[in-house]
Amino acid sequence: MLLMLPYEAGTADCKAPLFTERGTANTGEYGSRCAKERDWPEVLAVLGASVPVSVAGGSLFTIGTVSRRMSAHGQAIRELDKMTNTPKD
Repeated sequence: MLLMLPYEAGTADCKAPLFTERGTANTGEYGSRCAKERDWPEVLAVLGASVPVSVAGGSLFTIGTVSRRMSAHGQAIRELDKMTNTPKD
């Protein structure tokens, strides 16, 4: 989000670093103020740190869902086996 939203640095209105007409968002009339307020390496470090956490969360969710469904399937198979193996009167 920090790369895509415009922001203010004191009295300067800064454009989003990702969507700018210039080469970088840190050039222009308020370039140095904007550069100090929101710099690319800091924003990309936050983004880079969030990726492994997101992957881990997605993996744990998938493992839990598959495990739950496999358990339900195994229970259904056991119940079917009980029904087929019971002697009829």
